Amino acid sequence: MTPRELARTSPWQEAAGTHTEIEIRQLDRTVRVSLSGILDRDGVDRLISRVSPRLDRRGFRIILDGTRLTHLDYRATGALIAWNRRLGAFRHTLYLHGWSEYLKAIVVMEDWDRELGATPAAMSAWRQPAGARSDLMP
Repeated sequence: MTPRELARTSPWQEAAGTHTEIEIRQLDRTVRVSLSGILDRDGVDRLISRVSPRLDRRGFRIILDGTRLTHLDYRATGALIAWNRRLGAFRHTLYLHGWSEYLKAIVVMEDWDRELGATPAAMSAWRQPAGARSDLMP
């Protein structure tokens, strides 16, 4: 058995399945991708393979709309970060839009440098500006 087969899934994940639905709309240099279901590593690979052919020039905005996304497998976060880095080399920008606090928290577990900019609101208080004193209350 592989580690993936040994991993336990919750009943709601089993009911939702592991399928990721991807809907892509493009207007000029903006590619909006609506995601629904559960985004796992295979889903990220499919996402990249479907979006990449649309990036025929430099400087595109790619918006990943997670409004209908129910779960993000934490193992997919590394692939999203790596893709974001590759996109940056061509001056493309990746944005996460409509991601719930739950999904942002999963991203933050792997995205230590906040490359995807998905800091949940509750966690934003953890980050203090340079020179701030932690012994002072706001």
